[in-house]
Amino acid sequence: MKPVPLEDWPDRIDSLVEQIGPPLKVGRVIAECDSTQEPASAMGIGSLVVTGRQVAGRGQRGNAWADTGADGLAFSLVLPATTRPDGSRAIAVAIVEGLKPLVDATVKEPNDVLLEGRKLAGVLIEQSGGQAVIGIGINVLQAEWPAELEGIAISLHQAGCMLDRIEVLEYVLPGLVEAWNRYTG
Repeated sequence: MKPVPLEDWPDRIDSLVEQIGPPLKVGRVIAECDSTQEPASAMGIGSLVVTGRQVAGRGQRGNAWADTGADGLAFSLVLPATTRPDGSRAIAVAIVEGLKPLVDATVKEPNDVLLEGRKLAGVLIEQSGGQAVIGIGINVLQAEWPAELEGIAISLHQAGCMLDRIEVLEYVLPGLVEAWNRYTG
């Protein structure tokens, strides 16, 4: 598999945003950032921010999201806020559904996606000012892990799924937006 160069992502992101439609309005690709949450939040409702590398990703309860370079998929989308609980679970379920044609993943309450008992993806939702900034990290191309994550994390590549990061986004994003709309509607 030849990875899709990051410079080719903006056209695919624009096409994906157009295909999904409202509430998504605009997509942006950033080569590297601390976290996709801040630039997405600044862009407002209807925004999608995807990065080639996230160097200070966050998880639930102040945990860090480990980024192994250009192997993972990190993105945030901004949708209307909700007062309902368990939004992270709704998004985790949507990730599982989006990946169903590829792998048999499961949800670990409240916000993780597991594959073969190991962490494949995580969800972080931060709400304020009427917007929900939904941050997602999915392990895609990692072939090995640092010692502290060995046996705990898994990637789609390790499970035999040979898709590029942008292709994984194309699989899951439509269902994420639809799930949030159903959840908040």
